[in-house]
Amino acid sequence: MPRKQITNHHDRWHDQAKAAAQTENPLKVPYDIALKEAGQVAGFFNKYWQPAGSLPGLRRVKARLPESTGEEIVSLVYAVQEAQTKLLLLIDPVVVDHGERARFVLDEIESALEFLLDDGVEEPADAQLAAIQEFHADIGQRSSSLHQALSDYATLAESLKDRLIEVDEDFDVALISEAKELARALAAAPAAPPPADSDVKEATRIRNGLLRLLQEKMALVRKAAARVFQRNPEVLREVTSSYERRRRAAARRAKVARDAAKPEIAPAKGPAESPLLG
Repeated sequence: MPRKQITNHHDRWHDQAKAAAQTENPLKVPYDIALKEAGQVAGFFNKYWQPAGSLPGLRRVKARLPESTGEEIVSLVYAVQEAQTKLLLLIDPVVVDHGERARFVLDEIESALEFLLDDGVEEPADAQLAAIQEFHADIGQRSSSLHQALSDYATLAESLKDRLIEVDEDFDVALISEAKELARALAAAPAAPPPADSDVKEATRIRNGLLRLLQEKMALVRKAAARVFQRNPEVLREVTSSYERRRRAAARRAKVARDAAKPEIAPAKGPAESPLLG
């Protein structure tokens, strides 16, 4: 029997994804961030595969890290995107139309707010941003999640609009209005008829299986990089998760804001001395 021809990335990984399929989403970061970081990891792999000057190359650990890994990560990203679209067409088709742009607008506004408020000065807006980031840390792909996040970030950005332009003259203030419009569009979209439960489960399991394969490839590159570039922290930083760094920074800011808001508790006084014991 002739070997089945692989026609696209989804077909290429389908059997492995089915074997690795699982009910739970394996991601610990938002979907769009995971794919963005996967692209960065693939770029890192290609950039540092060969040694250059005084820097070693990843190929030094090729017994553990095949030369095909970078290309495989890119292929898996395409496969995941196709699987995600198949799933969203079943459960939340409005996100197929608006989701990609909504996530881009969110990221642009969030990064602009972070840059503005990362000035070493504590103010109410710092606590507001930290609270929004903490609340939306696990934002999903559903239209309801994106709608609320767009509304929250746009509201804070609107209140700081003049300052955002002042610190970054290229910041596009039209993104604030667009975020509000996208939020309205997502909220107003009619509900789709419920799909067959078995179809959703199968599409979800395949999507999650592909995500798991992608995570494993990324972890392999990061683990190899930690070994090869252990004396080159500036290089190693390029392959670590910038989202996780931002999330930890947001958590630190939230803790500082909470601590600052706590009322000081006066130390308990000991029993008053008796005038008879002087």
